[in-house]
Amino acid sequence: MENASHPARRTVIAVRDVADLMVWPWFSLAKSPRHTPIAFEQGAVRIRVEPAGALGIATLWDADVLVWAASQLTEALDAGRTPSRHLETPAYPLLRFLGRSVGRHDYALLRAAFDRLAATRIETTLRAGPEGPARFRWLEGWEPTAAGVRLTLPDWLFTAVCERRVLTLDPGYFALTGGVARWLYRLVRKMGGWQRGGGAIGLHRLHARSGSPVRPAEFARHIRRIAASGLPGYRLSIERGGGEERLLFSRERTAANLSTAPCGQSVNDDGTSHLSEIGRSPCRLAGERHPDSESSPWPASPIRPYNLYNLNNNRLLAADSSTPPPVDKSSGPGRTPR
Repeated sequence: MENASHPARRTVIAVRDVADLMVWPWFSLAKSPRHTPIAFEQGAVRIRVEPAGALGIATLWDADVLVWAASQLTEALDAGRTPSRHLETPAYPLLRFLGRSVGRHDYALLRAAFDRLAATRIETTLRAGPEGPARFRWLEGWEPTAAGVRLTLPDWLFTAVCERRVLTLDPGYFALTGGVARWLYRLVRKMGGWQRGGGAIGLHRLHARSGSPVRPAEFARHIRRIAASGLPGYRLSIERGGGEERLLFSRERTAANLSTAPCGQSVNDDGTSHLSEIGRSPCRLAGERHPDSESSPWPASPIRPYNLYNLNNNRLLAADSSTPPPVDKSSGPGRTPR
């Protein structure tokens, strides 16, 4: 089916990512433009990612658009509908799905992400046919429409989703601010899965897998700081020994995965909050977040209010495409873009 496909009909759907994108170096881990190609080789897997012009390589924040697309397509498959690699949607629900604000600047950043995804060139032997390496761009094309935006996915990515090569992500992934933290969560989710046993990987191997241009020692410092803070749904720790540091990761034990036997006793009286005023919360306003850094996995900066004007106005169409793609200089994308 090659007609434009509208997104999932349900308002709330699971966040899903293509598994093949979670353990290999496909994206830049920095918000500043990266013009140096990513070249990676391990066994039979070879990957080369190149920028086009001044746009730079697509970033992990740009890749949120692909997470949205994979989530929409998987939801369509689950509902028994025939998906299409063409997706059309208003920009507003796309931004809200990604946990971003909806001001004019956010729409401009989204448009810049489309441009980088459509310009970044990939060549890989992963899931390539007998004719040789697969060559594609993250978006074969995109265009504003009266309804919002129309995206065209490459066959390589579309086929992966149709073959159910997807994994569910914790929605807290979108709140991770550091590029290394975002990349590490995806790798841990793919390698560790949901099993409680978890896994381990050496920091030198991690550095090679990330495609990061920073020195190994600096990358290791990032990993140590992230391990101290943890990642959504996972516990991390550093093991030292044998001449190399290793990252250990295991799934967190939460109320959702703990099993308890029934006590056989009746429930106590209905719980009450004992608030002194009806309709008023005693909690203090939370308008600030902790300072951000490239290695910090948590949101930062003041939380920007919703721009209600954009509920009925698609700012994507108003973004000035004649100017260079904007660089997101906010502290982090907890509720901010890219």
